[in-house]
Amino acid sequence: MSRTGKSTLRKIGLPLIIIAFGTAGVLPGALIIFRINSNEYWTGISPELVRMDSSVLNDMIFDVENNNYLVYSILVIRNGFIVKEWYDIFAHQDYLFRVYSVSKSVTSILVGIAVDKGYINSLDELVLDYFPDKDIAYLDPLKESITIEHLLTMTTGLHWPEYYPYEHPQNPYNEWKASEDHVEYVLNRTMIATPGETFNYNTGATHLLSAIIQRATNMSTVDFAEQYLFELLGISRFNWLEDPQGVACGGDGLFLRTRDMGKLGYLFLKGGKWEGRQIISENWVRISTSPIINLGLDNEYGYQWWVNPYSERYRALGYGGQQINVYYTRDLLIMFTGMNISFDFNSYLIYNYILPALL
Repeated sequence: MSRTGKSTLRKIGLPLIIIAFGTAGVLPGALIIFRINSNEYWTGISPELVRMDSSVLNDMIFDVENNNYLVYSILVIRNGFIVKEWYDIFAHQDYLFRVYSVSKSVTSILVGIAVDKGYINSLDELVLDYFPDKDIAYLDPLKESITIEHLLTMTTGLHWPEYYPYEHPQNPYNEWKASEDHVEYVLNRTMIATPGETFNYNTGATHLLSAIIQRATNMSTVDFAEQYLFELLGISRFNWLEDPQGVACGGDGLFLRTRDMGKLGYLFLKGGKWEGRQIISENWVRISTSPIINLGLDNEYGYQWWVNPYSERYRALGYGGQQINVYYTRDLLIMFTGMNISFDFNSYLIYNYILPALL
C-alpha cells in the first residue's frame, strides 16, 4: 500500500543577491551570487558564479558515465543554485526514487513539526502510552521507560540486530516486514539494554515515530507531511509506502525526486525557514543535527541525522547510496541516488570531485 502526493505548480520571479569583489579579476571569480527568495527551485547557473570549477564537475560526470558505479542521480547546489545535475539514462528530473533511510530524517522533521505545533508535548513522553490498544509482550520496567527521544536517537534498548546483512536470518528486518502488525512487532521485541545508553540502528524505531505522529495528530503521517511540510516546500510529487495498518513506513518507505531531496536539505541549511516562513523551529534543526550520540571517527548521530562535526556536515543516508549532504559552512548541498552496497560512490565523488571543485 502507498500514498501519492498531489500535483501543484507555482512560479514567481528570481530575486538574487550579487556580491562584487572588484574588477581586477576575471568575472566568474569576481562575483558570488546567493539566492534569497524564489519558488523557482532550482535554477541552474555557471558553477564559476558560485565559486566552483565547472571543469572538475564535468570530469566527475565523465567518470560516472564511463564506470559502473550504479549512480542514478547527482545534484549539487551552491548558494541556492544548481551547479551540476545529472541522471542515469533511465531517470529524469521527475523520477521518484525510493530514498530508503533518508525517510528517517524526513520522519524526524515531522516529529519536530508535531512538537512545534503542540501535538507532541515532550520528547520525554513514554512510547507505550501511545499504544494502549497493543498487547505487548516481554513488558518490563525497561520497556516501559522508552521515550520518544530514545526512538529518535536509536537508543531504545530493544533487541534489533539490524547490523547483520539484510539477507541474514538474525536480522529482523525481513521478518518484521512480513508481519501482520509492524508496530506491534517492534513493541514485542525483548530488551537488551537500558534505554538511552546504547546506540543500535533500528528501522523499526523510526516506524514507531511514524505511528506516534499518526496517533498524536489524528492524521495519517502522509497527510500530516503533505499539509505541514511538502506543500509548503512545493513538493508536489512523492510516494510513501504504508504498513498493513496504514501507517507510513517512516524508516524506509518514502519516494522523492532528487530536486525535492535538495529542498529538504535547503530547509535545514536555512535553519528551518522557507521563503521567509518558519516551517520548523530553528531550535529543532539545531538539536536534531547536533552530535548527540558519539559513534567515533567524525561519525555521530542526532535525531535521525548522521552528523560529521569535523567535516562540518550532516547527512540523511539511505540504503544503496541515497544521500542528502548538508555542508552548512559552505552553503553546499549534495544529493545522490543509486544502488551500490559494495562501493561508497558518494564519498568517492565528494572527495575526488565536488569538494575539490570549490574555489
